[in-house]
Amino acid sequence: MDRTLIVNDQIQIEAPLSKVWEVLVAPKYIRQWDDLPSGFDDYYLEPGRIIEWTGITKLTVSESEPNAVLKLSLYVDKWELPPAAYDIAYTYRLSEEVDGVLLQLEIGDFGVLEDGQAYYDSSVEFAETALEKIKNLAENRL
Repeated sequence: MDRTLIVNDQIQIEAPLSKVWEVLVAPKYIRQWDDLPSGFDDYYLEPGRIIEWTGITKLTVSESEPNAVLKLSLYVDKWELPPAAYDIAYTYRLSEEVDGVLLQLEIGDFGVLEDGQAYYDSSVEFAETALEKIKNLAENRL
């Protein structure tokens, strides 16, 4: 496929940068805004950490700069090529603003996949829902 399918969304959060980061990397919070495999221990997300749904999907922390960037590389077992052939990821970027934190989320690029549009569409939904939940958790509203 020759098209670009990247989801971009963002949300303003009225909370300290360190609190937003905690919500992104601590499993006790992640479980409230995303799925984790049942056997995933309470290890913080750090470079090299793998979240794997055996035989289905794997997320690998490929970049982690505390309070700034968290990148989770995505691989789905049914994809034709090996993981190294894809550059598809969830990238969370944090920046401190006058009135809190701007959290930007980029998901993709699904354009390289045969069924990329379906992944893109579900990622649009995920981004909207997850960002709102992250905001509420960081602002202690849940």
